[in-house]
Amino acid sequence: MLSRVTLDQLQMLIAVADTGSFSAAARKINRVQSAVSQAIQTLEESLELQLFDRSHKVPILTDAGRAIVVDARHTIASADSLRARARSIATVAEPEISVAIEQVFPTDVVIESLGALREKFPLVAVTLFAEGLGGPEQSLLEGNARLAIYSPAPEPIPGIQMEFVGDVPISAVAAASHPLAQINGLISQAETDEHVQLALTDRTKRYRGLVMGRKTWSFIDQYNRLDFALKGFGWCAMPTHLALPHLQSGALVELHFAVHQGRALSFPLYAAHRSEEPPGPAAQWLLRELQRRFSEWLVGQPASQSSDSSIQIRITAV
Repeated sequence: MLSRVTLDQLQMLIAVADTGSFSAAARKINRVQSAVSQAIQTLEESLELQLFDRSHKVPILTDAGRAIVVDARHTIASADSLRARARSIATVAEPEISVAIEQVFPTDVVIESLGALREKFPLVAVTLFAEGLGGPEQSLLEGNARLAIYSPAPEPIPGIQMEFVGDVPISAVAAASHPLAQINGLISQAETDEHVQLALTDRTKRYRGLVMGRKTWSFIDQYNRLDFALKGFGWCAMPTHLALPHLQSGALVELHFAVHQGRALSFPLYAAHRSEEPPGPAAQWLLRELQRRFSEWLVGQPASQSSDSSIQIRITAV
């Protein structure tokens, strides 16, 4: 029966195939020749196949034998991979990381950090959720992600531990053709109320981003909202790094509101996990890497010089 096949037999089969004889295989694997011969015979009986033609001076692989040797090599390689993964789980890191990250977090930082993680922990699998407002928190609460990076509402959630990651610079923008883009200087609240704000909300309808005007259109996705802003449907407050290419091209214009007194805006991000499920070694390493690379990334951002006097934008509960 096939269940009688052992890895030891397969290793001996490969050794005979590589060395060309039972005696040479025995020397290679430091076993007596009789043990090798018996193992191959038992393997042939288990598979009900003749693996070697023994009518010659040295055993020659049959066609069936050559096919089985190929499968044996794959089986041994898989077993080696399994042992390596087990060692990783037992002594190095958790087998999988599930992380949810809000869309405002710079994608380049995420990609570079995950690339570094792959080099450091090559056997650790990653499940990444790149989500809109409220999505990472929901993934954390539902158990789909064990680590999340997002901007929480001011009211803390019991059982969730949070650690500050950093502030993402925010710009209020509108298409160059939009009436608010034609105003020089600070924009009053009365002028703001006359125009549609493209605001963010989440699928659960629990949270909203910065809302300043009386007229709002709600969006779930940052990038979809950007498309509407470019088409002149309204103004919005969005991560500066997402708006920057369009600001540089002149398609978007940065707006300055009187209520902010010309100060820079920022969006605070926190890393969160359940208190009873702290991050494992690999997830902790990834979090430190994300924080380090994010800090380096901030240095090159246009609003980073004003971070000391910036206004933090907090999402609010609906």
